[in-house]
Amino acid sequence: MFHRHEDAGDGHAGQSLFGHRDWEKVTGHVVDIRLLHTHQNPPHAKIFDVRLHPKGREPVMAEVHLSPHDRIWDDVFQPSKGDVRGFLFDPASGKAKFDMTDGRNSWKAQNAKMEALKERMLEDEPADDDSVTGPPWVVPAHCPACGAAVNKAKASMDLEPQCGYCHQPLPVQPRARF
Repeated sequence: MFHRHEDAGDGHAGQSLFGHRDWEKVTGHVVDIRLLHTHQNPPHAKIFDVRLHPKGREPVMAEVHLSPHDRIWDDVFQPSKGDVRGFLFDPASGKAKFDMTDGRNSWKAQNAKMEALKERMLEDEPADDDSVTGPPWVVPAHCPACGAAVNKAKASMDLEPQCGYCHQPLPVQPRARF
């Protein structure tokens, strides 16, 4: 079931009478992306269907709307289907929006990271662990359905990880990167 959404760039909509909301930082998996076609020329608004993973609770489906009119439009490093990113989630209303403090969501942060990596490579320095994103999933070592060993290097990078032996879906958790 989808919960209500909040426009990605609207920091004031849906606030309480006292002007604040208890947003939680959560990791989310982008399940689908839909374009909202209008009678205007591109760019078009988008809806990102995301499976959010709040700590200590079951995953929740939410929609995150992003419009060219949102103040964050020019900085959002828009995710692709299957990407794992940081979101802000209000459990009381079920609304979600991009967490712009998560570098995976920001063009500025991505460009700065790539410039730093380029400088290190030009100086023949090894890249540190923060300069590469790595796998989006934490997967089990053995398939719970058949017990076969899981190729963790492959499965942790797959869009929909599954056992290489019995082809059953693997239980996964998004890798947190805050």
